Amino acid sequence: MEDLAVLPHSSPSEHGPRLQLLLADGDAQMRSLLATCARDRVEAIAVLEAEDGAEAVQLGLQQRPQIALLDINMQKLGGIEVALALRELQPQMRLAVQTADPHTHRDVACANRPPLFDKLERDRSLGWLEVQAQSCAGGQLQPRLPQKRNLECSSCGYGIFCSTPPERCPMCQAEDAWIDAPWPFRRDVEPVV
Repeated sequence: MEDLAVLPHSSPSEHGPRLQLLLADGDAQMRSLLATCARDRVEAIAVLEAEDGAEAVQLGLQQRPQIALLDINMQKLGGIEVALALRELQPQMRLAVQTADPHTHRDVACANRPPLFDKLERDRSLGWLEVQAQSCAGGQLQPRLPQKRNLECSSCGYGIFCSTPPERCPMCQAEDAWIDAPWPFRRDVEPVV
């Protein structure tokens, strides 16, 4: 325990505004993928992950994130119920829900007014997230041009192309197993010199 390093204290203004996103989804792989995508799209965002609705409400009350993206089908409390509870307790929080079956939940979402996104159309929910982050930061966020890398899980060989690798491999759940993978060589593409 004596070998623990103390990180230097840094104020949020040193690294730009620090926003928090509450990401609640019962599927650990989906949650990890969305967290990685959110960090890729919005540089100044910290992601709080919850695996069920009760944990999402608890994190929402304790950490007071500015933005929340909630899965409709979670254990203990569903995304709509979590959104209603958080909206009541923190009216300024920007909330949206997502599901793999938006047609089934459209009427309930419309009645309760959180934006509804299809999990299969991740770019729409990430676009919404970018707009909300920009609004929460008062327009002070600089657009981020991520430097993406070709990565491969050293345990199972699963490959991804992203700038920030997830903590766990979505396929085998290995932690910190990412290695740089060679770019695939294609004969039909001329190299840029």
